[in-house]
Amino acid sequence: MATQLTPLRRTRHSKLYWRDTIEGYAFIMPVILGLILFVFGPMIASLYISFTEYSILQAPVWVGFRNYVDMFTRAPLRVMHSLWVTIVYAAASVPLVLVAALGAALLLNQKLRGMRYFRTMLYIPTVVPLVATIFVWGWLLNPSYGLVNAALKLLGLPPGTWLSEPNTALPTLILLSVWGIGGSMVIFLAGLQGIPESLYEAAKIDGANEWHTFRHITLPQLSPTIFFLLITGIISAFQYFAPAFILTRGGPLFATYFYNLNLYEKAFRWQFMGLASAMAWLLFVIIIALTYILFRSSNAWVFYEVKR
Repeated sequence: MATQLTPLRRTRHSKLYWRDTIEGYAFIMPVILGLILFVFGPMIASLYISFTEYSILQAPVWVGFRNYVDMFTRAPLRVMHSLWVTIVYAAASVPLVLVAALGAALLLNQKLRGMRYFRTMLYIPTVVPLVATIFVWGWLLNPSYGLVNAALKLLGLPPGTWLSEPNTALPTLILLSVWGIGGSMVIFLAGLQGIPESLYEAAKIDGANEWHTFRHITLPQLSPTIFFLLITGIISAFQYFAPAFILTRGGPLFATYFYNLNLYEKAFRWQFMGLASAMAWLLFVIIIALTYILFRSSNAWVFYEVKR
């Protein structure tokens, strides 16, 4: 008569339980140490530094909330101005990128011959290094010898001032944000291909046209994707730095003086580490608050598939 093998029970008092527990903690320990040493540790240090006057070369001196008060009261620091520039950029560029990426994804989702090549062409700008792309656009938009103005002259159109005038510099950077829609486009494309065809077939049987199908099927089904890209887009927009740093240095007349560029200059040009840390924490609070608001409002417009 065959004997039945009873499985080993992993109770809290068994050696097997403790061995598995120790091995589990040992495997996750590199990640935990990395978070403590390179994420949470520097965050706590920067929080302390934000309450001090610190120039790297000298020991930090405790000043309390003075750095936080100076951000809102001292106009020469241009903290509020740079924050407003960043807010305007985020409010304009994030919806523009979402609409452009969704439009490109809808076009590339068509079942046409050779569509994979068009997908590759639209995604290539995302693969190109950011700094190289910025330098190329700086050359193309040069008002004196740039190819964009040369093409406008050939078409009989007036040349643009682009990044050389205060009233056009920020809108130009907003338009340049469309150049990097490749990543969002791919995510939208994956979302579109995940929508069941049966929904569109049922809508056609009921007599729905293209607009009704897009409004009542495509958009609701894509709402989780839109929600994800909206949050990541806002976070990325508030951390905007490289194009302004390379192309305009915040000019002309501080028209593109973004918050992160201001923070960088306060920290590494003027050595105001305490003020820069306070600015970083203000930005962190703003992003957390916007993310919280979006999550709280998501129940009204984000629709998830309920599996029963």
